[in-house]
Amino acid sequence: MLLVLCLSGLSVMSQNFYVGLGGTIMNTWVTNESNYGYPDMDYSTTFGGAGNVNAGFDFNKNIGLKLEVGFSKLGQNTKDKINEDTLYERKLKLNYLQIPLMFKYRTNGEVARFYVMAGPQFGFLLNAKQTYYLNDEPDQRFIPGTTEKISEETITSHYTSYDISARLDFGADITLIPSLVLNAGLTFSYGLMDINATGYRMPDHDGNYNASHNIFGGFNVGIAYVFGKGK
Repeated sequence: MLLVLCLSGLSVMSQNFYVGLGGTIMNTWVTNESNYGYPDMDYSTTFGGAGNVNAGFDFNKNIGLKLEVGFSKLGQNTKDKINEDTLYERKLKLNYLQIPLMFKYRTNGEVARFYVMAGPQFGFLLNAKQTYYLNDEPDQRFIPGTTEKISEETITSHYTSYDISARLDFGADITLIPSLVLNAGLTFSYGLMDINATGYRMPDHDGNYNASHNIFGGFNVGIAYVFGKGK
């Protein structure tokens, strides 16, 4: 009897467990991007992308938990046209290892089920790079108080090594076959921490300092295999 109960429990657990792959196309922002004391520049539309492997467990038909481990390309493009002969352009790229832990609620349905997920997202900075040009050539100005040129390409040390964000997703799970589920929806994330490293938290041109935060919004699509459903 005990063996039967154990096997039955394992069967139920396996049918509630899934693994998958996902990808995201997103619009990214860095709020109050630091220009190291020089005048602020105008924001330009910036796109990024992400990919992840994930696993989840459904406690019942409606409530579950999902963990992702993935790579995200965040950042911000800015520019400042002073006159016809002076154009500053900066493209900042921030690459993160992202690990969101999401609590999931899903509606009932045989084929399509709508979901909402929310939870913390932990980001670990892999590297930070930029192009910073004045009229299509590297800007030769120095960061005030340093001997470091503002146009250095690799600037990982300018940013904190980790970030914590609040993440919200919603969309739909669509059953293709009993063991295979397509998921698609929207995702939003707001960074809760100042991403500027302590030594680079410099006042802006007006003498004030404002913390910088990662923000993104985008479209997710993925595929998941549900164990035991096809048996």
